[in-house]
Amino acid sequence: MQFELALIIAGWSVAVVWLVVVLPAAFGHWLRRLNRLAGGLPDPDHWPKVSVVVAARNEAERIEACLESLRASDYPDLELILVNDRSEDDTGEIMNRLASVDNRIHVIEVTELPSDWLGKNHAMARGAAVARGEFLLFTDGDVLFTTDVIGIAIRCAVARKLDHLTLSPTMLAGGYPEMALLAMLGMAFTTALQPWLARRFMSRFGAGIGAFNLVRRRFYEQVGGHEPIAFDVVDDLKLGRLIKNHNGRSDLLNAGDRLSVRWQNSAWQTITGLEKNGFAGFNYSVLLLVQATLAASAALYLPIAAVILAPVETTAGFAVAVVLQHVCYTVAARSLGVSWFVAPCLLPASAAMLFTIWRSMVITLRQGGVRWRDTFYPLDKLKSRQYL
Repeated sequence: MQFELALIIAGWSVAVVWLVVVLPAAFGHWLRRLNRLAGGLPDPDHWPKVSVVVAARNEAERIEACLESLRASDYPDLELILVNDRSEDDTGEIMNRLASVDNRIHVIEVTELPSDWLGKNHAMARGAAVARGEFLLFTDGDVLFTTDVIGIAIRCAVARKLDHLTLSPTMLAGGYPEMALLAMLGMAFTTALQPWLARRFMSRFGAGIGAFNLVRRRFYEQVGGHEPIAFDVVDDLKLGRLIKNHNGRSDLLNAGDRLSVRWQNSAWQTITGLEKNGFAGFNYSVLLLVQATLAASAALYLPIAAVILAPVETTAGFAVAVVLQHVCYTVAARSLGVSWFVAPCLLPASAAMLFTIWRSMVITLRQGGVRWRDTFYPLDKLKSRQYL
């Protein structure tokens, strides 16, 4: 009797976690769309100058499409700061060719990396140093912009007096396994960061996304720019946290199809693409990763096991949890532009995500650091310099 009561309590406890923690985060991110929240806001009295900083290393395959989408922007006062970070392919040539036909483009060549900086962080800081805009927009070299997204974002930032606005893009995926893994990544992201709380004055919920980090220049300089996060692998996330820690007004919205990126080319490349920052997301702590794994396993796999194995009169809570799991997973998929047809893949996708994070930990510990874009960064230095 006591065992059955314990099962009933456990089942409803897990269901409450999904209902209170995961579901609001997933739905909140899905519903808080840029166009929906900024559509009724007034245009600013004047359109502030925006400097878009694109830092790229060996991005020749995708960067031209990114830059052409930025060049097509209808924003009235735009400059493009392109930073070629020691590329060994045609990235620099593409940048210079476009600069020769568009006077809004300025190209910076980085030939050496200082020992106290990570490559991308240093490149973005170099770009920001020469930018003249009232707002700085940090983005990656594989992101595609619609013509109006920058203007809508600025309207939102000015009207709501934001110091920082970050946007999540639609993820352009290929095969079914890749879509399933991206949906799980989206659910993990929203659960961990609770993006619907990003606008609140709580530093714990500071967040940033590399595809679109818009920062008011004055505030960026006030917090020290990229220097406090100079050696942080998850630089985009930490930029948002840095701003929140200094009481900046920040928000995270869903850009929908106004911003898109094909992050990797397959499910396996998605797994390997998280190699550098999977373990970093847990502050390089094995204990923290073990705790998170146990909590995730209890929330994900215990309900399924209980529904199958436990006496039927004890499984109502677990059954509700199973339904909520799949609802949250499907909503997370849709918020990233991924098909809801991935819904049946919740369990294998979650197992693949756990494998991805543990793989990142094993590789990082085994090699004593992180290898990122052909540069090695020692683990002891990454741990000592990370921004918390």
